[in-house]
Parts: sequence; C-alpha cells; structure tokens
Amino acid sequence: MKLTRTFTYCLTLFFISSIVYADNEMNIGHYVKISDDVNMFYQESGEGKTVLFIPGWTMSSDVFKSQIDYFSKKYRVIVIDPRSQGRSNITLENNNYVQHGIDLANFIDKLHLKNITLIGWSWGCYDAYAYIRLKGTDNIKAFACIDVSPKSSGTKNEWAYVNYDEWGKKFIQPTMYHRYEFAKTWAQAMVERPLQPNEVDWIVSQSMRTPTYAALELALDAIYSDYRQEVILLDQHHVPNLNFVSQIAYPNAKLWLEKNAPHSEIKTMGKHMMFWEYPDQFNHLLDEFLNKQTSSSR
Repeated sequence: MKLTRTFTYCLTLFFISSIVYADNEMNIGHYVKISDDVNMFYQESGEGKTVLFIPGWTMSSDVFKSQIDYFSKKYRVIVIDPRSQGRSNITLENNNYVQHGIDLANFIDKLHLKNITLIGWSWGCYDAYAYIRLKGTDNIKAFACIDVSPKSSGTKNEWAYVNYDEWGKKFIQPTMYHRYEFAKTWAQAMVERPLQPNEVDWIVSQSMRTPTYAALELALDAIYSDYRQEVILLDQHHVPNLNFVSQIAYPNAKLWLEKNAPHSEIKTMGKHMMFWEYPDQFNHLLDEFLNKQTSSSR
C-alpha cells in the first residue's frame, strides 16, 4: 500500500511538472536523436556564443531556469537532460558517466556546436570530464564546474565528498530502500535556508523522474570515478576553468587546485545548489568569468 501511494504521488508530481513546463517553456524545448536508444531533450534560448549547461545527478534542465533567463540575453544557452534524466529517454543500460560523455559528444556533433563553454553542476561535471577524456579540449572554449570534486571518494583531508565506506550508509542504501524520503532530505541538504514544502516537492519531482535503478547505477559509477587528470589537462591546455565550491568544500578544493591546476579560478558561496538558491549572486560571478573569455582567441 505504501509503495502504491508513493508511486501515485511521484506520478502526480511528474505530470504537474510537465504541465507547468508546457505552459511556460514550450517554445524552447527540443529533442535530438543521439543514439539508437536515446532522444535527448534540451532547452535552447538566445543567440551568440554557445554556453551549454549540464544538470547533476537525477536532475533536469529545469533547475537552470534562472541561468537560462539571465544568460540567454547575450549567449546561445543550451541546457540538456542527460539520458534517464528529465525528459530524455530512460534506458535500461548504460546509465554511467562514461556513456554520458559519449552522449554529450554525440549531442555536440548533432547540433554542430563549436568552441563551446561547458558548465556542469555536481556529477553533471562528470559528463563533461568524460567528454574531455573522449574528445580532448579542442572544442572547449571554457569550462565551469559547480561544486563537485573530480574524485568523489577520499579522506576528510582530500577534496572529496566522503570516503568509500560512508557512501553505502549515507547515500546508496537510503536511495535503494527509502528513495522518496531520502530525496526530501537530500533536497534540504543542498541549500542553506529552510525550504518551503512546494520547493521540496518540486526538487523531489525532478529527481524522481530517474528510476531508482538508474539513479543507483549513476551514483555507483560516480563513487568510483576519478577525473583528476581531466582537470589537470584543462589547466595544461590553458582552457579557462572556474570551480564554484560550497563553503564547506572550499579549503580542500583550494589546496588541491593550487597544487594541480594553478590557473583555475575558484569561487565559494552557499551550499550545493547555490546557483538555484542564490541566482543573482551566482549569475554575476559566472557572467564575470564568461566576459573574460569574450575577447579570447581560443
């Protein structure tokens, strides 16, 4: 009975969010076939140099609404739903960040995107790092990563979320056994202020579009991923790189970047969903970074 109520609730949230989208944003929603099993959904608005946003674990392009509204006034803004997230096709297999990198490469090729700025949030940065591992940096004008370390697991003295042993208890088992309740707790943990019930419901509805099996596959892949060499490669190839990090992660992030990617910029503010909670401050800082690249010859 409890499972039935949870399913009905999540299905209702999905249809509500779909209706809201259709009413407010239907003019910028598109699909492109990137593989035999995936039609990728994306939002596009504005003209100019291409800035491509990638949402984090289980989330959709809708989380970047404030960034679309702001940056589309001067850039061509594209925001994707990775496979098994948002409105893109849900697949039974290949729910991992290596495949997300392949999907991103196919998406970029399909739309003939050149000299792009990539912006990832959380494990969405792993989509970008996997793309860099596959394709290199030649087509990237700049890169910004929002609050994720290139290696998710490590000790308390490393730039990482938690150690390997803690992931099961803190993240994997709650996702596996109590997905909906965990999603509500996770939503509040990503911001500083107390969320209103409708805000929690909205964030949860975004996440619950991804089936639990796919959410677990993505999480397990991220836990054991290591993209430190891709961050170093960006620095070595002089690709402008900006890391937004939450206040709690800042000390370790700063130490690691200064040692391994000294040309990278770093900004700290709020918690994990800073771009959503503080859009004006975030957009201003990101805009400053993008403005520096406008006259760049890269």
